Formats: sequence, C-alpha cells, structure tokens
Amino acid sequence: SFIILKLSILRPFIINLGSSFPLPNGSNFSRFSNKSMLISFIIIDTLGYTLNMVVLFSLILALGMLVDNAIVIVENIYRHREEGRPLIKAAREGVGEVAVPVCTSTLTTLCAFAPILFWPGIIGDFMSFLPATLIITLSASLFVGLIINPTLCSVLLKVNLKRSEQNWLKYLRQVYRLFLMWALEHRILVVGSTFGALLGMAITYNYIGKGIEFFPETEPNQAYIDVDTPIGTKLDVSNEIVRQAETIIQDIQGMSQYVASVGASPNPQEMGRGGGGTPHKSRIIVDFVDREFRSKSSFITVESLRVKMKELIGANVEIITPQPGPPTAAPVNIEIVGEDFSILSSLASQAIMLIENIPGLVDLKDDYDSGKPELKVEINREQAALLEVNTAKIARAVRTAINGTQASKYRVGDEEYDIMVRFAEPERSSFADLERIHILHNEEPISLITLANTKVDGGVGSIKRKDQERVLTIEGDVEGRLANEVLMDVQEALQKLSVPEGYLLRYQGENVEQAEATEFLSKAFFIALILISLILVTQFNSVAMPLIIMMSVILSLIGVLFGLIITATPFGIIMTGIGVISLAGVVVNNGIVLIDYITKLRKRGLKRREAILQGGVTRLRPVLLTAITTILGLIPLTTGISFNFFTMTLEVGGESSQWWGPMGVAVIFGLAFATVLTLVVVPVMYDFVSELTARSREKTQVKEQRSKDNQNPENSAVSV
Repeated sequence: SFIILKLSILRPFIINLGSSFPLPNGSNFSRFSNKSMLISFIIIDTLGYTLNMVVLFSLILALGMLVDNAIVIVENIYRHREEGRPLIKAAREGVGEVAVPVCTSTLTTLCAFAPILFWPGIIGDFMSFLPATLIITLSASLFVGLIINPTLCSVLLKVNLKRSEQNWLKYLRQVYRLFLMWALEHRILVVGSTFGALLGMAITYNYIGKGIEFFPETEPNQAYIDVDTPIGTKLDVSNEIVRQAETIIQDIQGMSQYVASVGASPNPQEMGRGGGGTPHKSRIIVDFVDREFRSKSSFITVESLRVKMKELIGANVEIITPQPGPPTAAPVNIEIVGEDFSILSSLASQAIMLIENIPGLVDLKDDYDSGKPELKVEINREQAALLEVNTAKIARAVRTAINGTQASKYRVGDEEYDIMVRFAEPERSSFADLERIHILHNEEPISLITLANTKVDGGVGSIKRKDQERVLTIEGDVEGRLANEVLMDVQEALQKLSVPEGYLLRYQGENVEQAEATEFLSKAFFIALILISLILVTQFNSVAMPLIIMMSVILSLIGVLFGLIITATPFGIIMTGIGVISLAGVVVNNGIVLIDYITKLRKRGLKRREAILQGGVTRLRPVLLTAITTILGLIPLTTGISFNFFTMTLEVGGESSQWWGPMGVAVIFGLAFATVLTLVVVPVMYDFVSELTARSREKTQVKEQRSKDNQNPENSAVSV
C-alpha cells in the first residue's frame, strides 16, 4: 500500500514540482523512474526474493533515491535544450557532462550499503534484504539514467524556448546567490558555527534524548499467556486453573478472541498445539482487535492482563508479546555460574528479590528445574543385615505394592495380556499406606517401617551447562522503559548480592547482541567511508576535494540527532544505525555533482569565486529535487500515513511506521540538513581549501624558482 501511495499521491506532486522548476513534462519524467523499478522487480524475482517487509521498505527507500540519476541527467539535458542546442546534441552533451559524477555518486551509494551484506548471524540474515534490494534498484536506475533516459529525451523531450523561468525560482536563486556570497565572505564563521552545532547537538541529545535501543518497540497484535503450575500437576487441575484465567480475560477490553491450549508446550514453534507438551504447562493465545478499531493502545491492554493475572492462584503466569524482526534474547538475562545447584538456586532467589521491584522489569523468572516431588524409601542397611533381609527383596516389595509385578500372561486367541499384581487403589493412595507394607521373610512378615525410612523429597529436574559450566539463568522482559536503562538499574541493584567464591554473575542476552551489532555497524560505517573516499579520490584526483564531501556526511549527523530529539525517538542501534549508513551514501551524491560542475567551470576559465557562485546556482534545482524526492518517498512510512484501498480511506499511524520510523527519521532529517550543507557549507569549504591549495602551490613554485636561480646565477643576472 505504501508503494501505491508513493506512485498515486506523491507522483502528481513531483510532476507538478518538475513542471514548476521546470522539468520535462511530468508523464515522461515519471516513466523514467518506473522503468528502473520494473527492471528491479524482474531481477528481484529472478533471485527468488519474496516481497517481505524488509524488501518492501527497501523499495520505498529506493523510490526516492532511484530518481536522483534521472533528475540530474534529464535536468541537465533540459538545461542544454533551454540554451538553444538541438535536441539530439542537448541529449548527447547533457548526459556526457554529468555521466562521470552520476556514476561516481551511484557507486558511493552502493559502497555505503555493500558492507551490510556481510552482516553475520540471524540479524544479518534478516537485514541483508535491504542492501541487496537497494543495490539492485540503484544499479537499475544507473542503467536507465545513462542509456534509456537520454534516448527518450532525444525523441520525447519538449521545451518551450520562449517561456521564461518561473518567477519564484528566479527569486530563490537570487536569494541563494546572495546568501552564498555572504557565506564566502564569512567562511570561518560559517564553518565554525556548523561544527559547533554538531557538538552542541550531540551534547543536547545526551541530556534530553530518549537514549539508545536495540530494536524499536511496536504495538503487539497478539499476546501469549503462559500458565505454569507446579511440576507433577495433573492435566485436569491445570485445565481448571486455565478456566479461571479465561474468566479473567473476558473482563478485559481490547481483545477480539483467544484460544487456550492446556498441557501445550510454550515453545513458539509449537504454540496452539494442545496436549503435546507437559500437563503443568498451558498457553492462552490472545488476539487484539485491529489497530483501527482500538480505543486504546495494545500496550495498555497487555499491562491490564499482567495486573489481572496476578489474581490467579496456584500458577506462575508469563505474558509474551511477539515482536517483528529477527528473534532476540531477553532484554535482561543474568547467568549465575557455579557447581552446587542448591547455592545457585539460593543466589537466584536472592537476586530476584533485589531486582523484582525495578520499574519496567516484568515477567521475571529463573530456569531452575526442581523436578517432580519424589517419595524416597531409604533402606536402613544395618537393620536389614541384622534381620538378614535382602535389600533387593525390600525393593521388589515396594515396587509390587505401588507399580505392580507381572505374575502371568492371559491369552485370548492371538492376543496376549500381562497380568499385573499390586495393591488395591485404597491401599496405595497415601504415604501412610506405604509404611504399612510388610516384607515376608522366613514365613514371618516384617514391617517396612522397621527396615526403611520414607520421606518426600525433590531433586534437580534438569542440569543446564554452558561451555561445560553449570549455569542457572534469570530472565526478564522490559515494558515502558528502554532495555538499556532497566539493565543498568539491574546491575546496580545486584552489586548488593553476596556471591561466594567460585561463583559469578554474567550479563548476557540482548545487551550482548546489541554490542555485537554496534561493533559490526561501526566497522561497516568505517569501511563505507573508506570505499566512498577511494572512489572520490579516483574521480577528483585529489585528497582535499573528497575530504570536503566526506565532512558533509559527518555534519549530517546534526540533522539526525535533531530529528530524534524533536520526534522523541530513541537512537536505534539497528534502525538508526542503518539509516546513518544509508545517509552516508545519499549525502555525497549532491556534493559530487556540485563540486564536479564547479571544477568544470574553473577549467573553462572562470575564477574561483565566480565558478562557485555559478555552480551553486546552476545545481540548485537538481540538488533540491533529489533531496525532496527522497524525503517525500519516506514521509508516508515514517509518519504512518497510508491509504486503504479496501475502505478508500486515509489511515494515520500504521504499524510499520513504529518499526521503520527511526530509520526514516534519520534519513529525512539528516538529508534535509545535508542539503543545506551541500548548498552552503560545501562551497565555503571548497573555497577555503582551494585557496590554501593555491597558496601552497605558489609557495612551492617560488621555492623551485629560487632553487633554479641559485643553481644558475648567470640566468638570474640576465633576468634582472
């Protein structure tokens, strides 16, 4: 629906925008971008990709980016045609003038996404569709931009040579030229204030920002209520407790239906299967009403469930809300390592008591399995030896009384049945009945209580090891707060826990995955910057020019942080991180086209300042258009605005916006600020660096000339 929204709603806007700037007629311009998307769909289908949520978002992101090449090329051809050149010549010269910077800008964008292809683990498998789809789509747009667009322009492009430029565009260019002239006269102020703004924004976000998160939290459409009774509970008892839970659920608003499975495994792969697990474990699957019909957030409904389920007696209740995206570990995961399970159990109980009241920490539990209750019969071997009673004989008597012993077989035709002998039900229904068992020895009965002691006990139901170490794990979920904040409070609270020598606490779970993702994305961003820099150095044959463009990438973080602050969005390690990497590839595009054109103007004989002013004014239209199309392509998904074609209504607050919104915020605000940087700060830095380079070159030439004069004094004298 978002793709259709882009094509149906934003397309006329861009068409009108194109005619206002002016561009070729809107229908032709739209066809240019549609061909890129058609080629992309063909390749995506050939590779066997499905239209999953990541591929769909990638296509939406690409919709705003793939027209960049078309805009730059078609706008340049259009400008050449406006200057009076024949149509075919305008197409040839127009595409030839920008072919190299367009190829370079596309390659830089591809280099920004390429490192994400090598993201390891489950999260990497989940997010790998994004770079793959973008690389395919942008490569297709480059092919269309260089081959198909000029051909179509040479045949279909229509320009009214008598029509004067739009008044508002003239005014915009005049204002921009005046402001750029002022900025060039105050270079230190402009550059210094820009870097100061970056530092100030970073400090501001540190104080009033919403912190850091791993994955964004989205409103759930379902909830899984796991009801665990003590081990050994019979199925009918579990069923009765689940019925009580169902009665509680019926009083809570916001749910459409629920399904209960008694004795079902809590494993997500097996949910909904009744009777396949253990009798003491049950699950209730609750479906919330559709988002557009909710009177309140499903977060509030889940919290109501947690509060009400505390009324349930005789069972532990855990409420799980599934989240989109790859599976991740629990936000709070504490491993207690040691040898003695009784000590591990004691430490776990103490730890839970210390952290159970921390705000935002819910569904706290440990995985200590105490096993089923057992009735132990411990034989008094000394007494048995005195009475000369064999221990095996005692064991057989107990087994016969409780489980039974095969006495014979009963045959009916071809069928054969075992005949089991054991005590009648009334004689083996209590622990006292066991003590009345008698063992026949030398024709005399001896009471079991004389030979053995009986007691109720329980052992460890299972032993869990990790890296050959015994481990007991405490897990907890987070609600209403960021996981990092809750984990910090947990770590602070557990400093009061007295841990014996030989035992230790380890914090695992989501924070480990977050650290690994942060490390990878940091490396990916660094590698992307290196690859982009190498491409820029190759094109400009200079180190200074690429440095200017790369600084705009760093400074675009001003917009990213500003956007996160005003939208009250946490900095997402995954979503915002990928957004920043995406921004690195997009931001350099306009800088490349601008500086490349300024360089061409200087080669044609224009002075430095005049080349900067004319280059900035000339490239104002394509720079604004490329930024606007990318931003407009992301606004629907970021804001959650979509169009429902079944009900023909406009919907606000889509579920996908909660997931992809942080990435959209990073790209939209980052690109908006980066556009200003490209039009103002980049020309100022170019002017400053070019002046320093020229002075350095003059000094070098003077030194070389003096060196030659010293070596040839006669020539120097003649010259004088």
